[in-house]
Amino acid sequence: MEAAFKKGKIPWYRGIKMKLICAFLVPVVLFVCVGMLIYSRSKESLTETYETSADTSVTTLERYLGLGFDSIDLIGNRLAVNPTITQFYTATKDEVKTESEFMDVKLTISAEATADEFVKHIIIISSITDPCTDEGVLVNKQGYESFIESTAGKEVEENNNGEPYWISKHIELDTEIGFDRDDYPLAYTRPLLNDRMRQVGYIIIDVQTDFVKNILEQAEISDDCITAFITRDGKQVVVGNDKINFDEQSFYKKAIESEESSGNSYITYKGDTYLFTYSIEDTTGAMICAMVPQKEILAGANVILKYTILAILICCIVAIFTGVTMATGMSKQFSVVNTVLKTTSDGDLTGTIQTKRTDEFRILSLSVLSMIDSMKNLIVKMTSVSDNVSESASQVDDNSQLLLEATRSIKEAVSYIDAGITQQSTDTENCLHQMSELSDKINNVHSNTREINKIADSTQKIVDDGMNIITDLTDKVKDTTEITKYIIQAIGELNKEAKRIYTIINTINEIAEETNLLSLNASIEAARAGEAGRGFAVVSDEIRKLAEQSSQAGTSIANIIGQLQTKMISTMETAEKAADIVSNQEIALDNTVDVFKNIRQQVDTLAEDVDKITESIKVIEVAKNDTMEAIESISATSNETEAASNELSKSAERQLQAVEELSSAVQRLKDDAGDLDSSVSIFKLR
Repeated sequence: MEAAFKKGKIPWYRGIKMKLICAFLVPVVLFVCVGMLIYSRSKESLTETYETSADTSVTTLERYLGLGFDSIDLIGNRLAVNPTITQFYTATKDEVKTESEFMDVKLTISAEATADEFVKHIIIISSITDPCTDEGVLVNKQGYESFIESTAGKEVEENNNGEPYWISKHIELDTEIGFDRDDYPLAYTRPLLNDRMRQVGYIIIDVQTDFVKNILEQAEISDDCITAFITRDGKQVVVGNDKINFDEQSFYKKAIESEESSGNSYITYKGDTYLFTYSIEDTTGAMICAMVPQKEILAGANVILKYTILAILICCIVAIFTGVTMATGMSKQFSVVNTVLKTTSDGDLTGTIQTKRTDEFRILSLSVLSMIDSMKNLIVKMTSVSDNVSESASQVDDNSQLLLEATRSIKEAVSYIDAGITQQSTDTENCLHQMSELSDKINNVHSNTREINKIADSTQKIVDDGMNIITDLTDKVKDTTEITKYIIQAIGELNKEAKRIYTIINTINEIAEETNLLSLNASIEAARAGEAGRGFAVVSDEIRKLAEQSSQAGTSIANIIGQLQTKMISTMETAEKAADIVSNQEIALDNTVDVFKNIRQQVDTLAEDVDKITESIKVIEVAKNDTMEAIESISATSNETEAASNELSKSAERQLQAVEELSSAVQRLKDDAGDLDSSVSIFKLR
């Protein structure tokens, strides 16, 4: 790698171009992260909204159909108490009915059938006379016997407790009177009583299949949505895909087996994923369900994903193009400057740099050219100085050789004189030197003892300060313990208040449910009242909506209170852990106080020992001073004689060394002058 740098070549992946591209791609990567986050949140939000909307639509269908079934129940009730019908069927079996009586019954039934678009047919069958429908009297038709002996009739008989009962078909009766079994998905049955309150037959009201289908089509949950109305025994009205048989689907069976009256789940049908949502109608036990393709739910999120990917691709292209453009211009300018610097390092000072840039690269180019001009002027001056130095060095070298020979002769004579004097003073000087070392050591011991004493005093003060700090810290830890206990108590009280609020919310929900039931009863009464009760029905419907909104708001508040309780429990646990930690800190602080007390005792003992050592050293120092004075008196005379001799010898030695150094310096000067000439000669100045 270093060899490549020296040759002016680097790998492409280490170049400034790649670094700039990577730098521009950093915000692109962040944009990718933001885009994916937006897509993820949008997907979750759209899915949740769609699921809620689908559930609401299915529930609305169930309630709307429920109102229709309630309306049919009202028709059945009106027919059951209609005087024309009850009197007609009070007669004996052998009593002959007039055509006028049959017409009155037919008109009564027809009026009820045409007044409600939910109704397909109304049939009254009796054991004492011929069947009668909204289309007329069926003479010589055994409608009652055919129905009672059929599977549907037996089911009605088994559940005959005087109340209405819903069935999905009456095939034998349809065959007898000529009705199409596909014209109705559901049939309402109720006992027919005469004036003596004895059962003489049944009132059967068929639900209009086309009307149910129109309601399902008008739901418009989605473009490719499949909606269905399915009775208890599997008879179904399907909108969107009439080929599906819900009885064979596992998700339908699972919903039937579930105890929930409504719900939703994601299922797979023919390789595609659907949102399956359902609601069971209370009156008939029929299921209203919808299958929404997941691809429609995620359509909005997929559009966001496509635009995000497109924006990311555009940003990548712009970043790479910008990075390549800027890096190419910078690399080109670096190459020009590098070429000039390379030729300059080889000795060619005639290089120049041409640039059209107006940024920092222009300043760099001008600075490089200025440096080359300065080097050129310096080389010219060095050439002139080099010539002068070479000539002077030759002259000094000749004179220094003569001086060196004379100095060596003087040095040899002085050496003989110095040898005798040196031997005389050696012993005295050794004794004085050893005593001096002993004196220095004693002084060092004395000085160190004083320092130890100071350190001991300082340590005592530090220990006292530490004790004070630990005491303050202990008080603060106790305060913290009290505050933590107060926080735990406050959170407990807050949790109790949250539970009280939760109880109030439950009460509000119960009131809302009661209000909803009262509103439904009011709607039924309004329907019974006919045209006169229509305004009251609108008011009751608004009351029902307000009750539902109150229930929803209460549920939302309950959820928020539940979250607050969870957070308060977590906070209380954290506060209790903090209390335990503070308690452990208080124990640790007590241990620290004990340690500081032990340190104080050891420091006091050390200070007493240091004082004893100081007194002993003072006695030793007095004896040392007396000894030093005696030795100095003995060696005074010897030192004076030796000093004079040494001074002479040293002077000669210094002179010889100076001359030798002068000779060496002159030789180095000559060598350096030669090297300077060689170095300067490689530069090209013109």
